[in-house]
Amino acid sequence: MGHAVDKDLLTLVQREVKGIISDLAGHDKRLDAVETKLEKDEEARREEIDKILDRLVSMKKMLSEELLRRVEGVEKGLAETNIKVEVQGKRVEGTEEGLAAANVKVEGLGHSMAQLQNGLTKTDGKVEQLAHEIKTQRMEDVKPG
Repeated sequence: MGHAVDKDLLTLVQREVKGIISDLAGHDKRLDAVETKLEKDEEARREEIDKILDRLVSMKKMLSEELLRRVEGVEKGLAETNIKVEVQGKRVEGTEEGLAAANVKVEGLGHSMAQLQNGLTKTDGKVEQLAHEIKTQRMEDVKPG
């Protein structure tokens, strides 16, 4: 009698273990599906971040080129002002009022150029900082939990 109970108990345990293994296999498949979806989402997010970075870099390049054009225009203006100052200096001969006024204008233009340059430097810094933050964030996201 004891032997039959042991056999029934063994059969029951084996059935229970098979059920548990089957459940685990089901969970495993669901986990794989979730993991695959997370990987696809992460890849899509990275692609989006790369697009944003590319746009930022091209915007920075465009702004730099535009500023360079403007600065060259200002420098050309300064050169023309210097010619006018020289002509005025010869015309005035003895009076230095005209030269002093022209020098004030030249200094004002120089100050405007410095402000433009400063503005671009700040913009460059912000773009680089943003790119660094995005890369840092990406590295943290990649680290296994």
